[in-house]
Amino acid sequence: MRATLYPSVLLRAHSRLARRSSSDLRAIQRATTRIEELSVILDRQLSTEEREEERLKHLRQATGQITRSANDGIQAYRRVSQALRAEAQHADADALEVADATRALADARARLLAALEAASRRYPWAEPWGAPATE
Repeated sequence: MRATLYPSVLLRAHSRLARRSSSDLRAIQRATTRIEELSVILDRQLSTEEREEERLKHLRQATGQITRSANDGIQAYRRVSQALRAEAQHADADALEVADATRALADARARLLAALEAASRRYPWAEPWGAPATE
């Protein structure tokens, strides 16, 4: 796990964009970190548990927690995206700050998706992400 403090790009301290997006960028990072932590905890639980029903119980619990964390990250992503669109509409918007924040958001999204991809490997019956649905 890598620890990154958000925003990875420092926005101007008191800009409109910083006020609207910094806490949500940190929320995406917290969701990513939590998903990674849950994966480690689940691996440890599954490696020490021999009873199949207990293994499934741990898997269900972790899946629920991962889903909640992912939803938190998704909602934060939505809010930052809206803030970026709103800021870009302002006549006095700082184009460089908007571009930096857009890159920070893309990086945060990529890390969240990578954590979800790693967590999804626990489900061998599920198709890999990006695979066309088979009918």
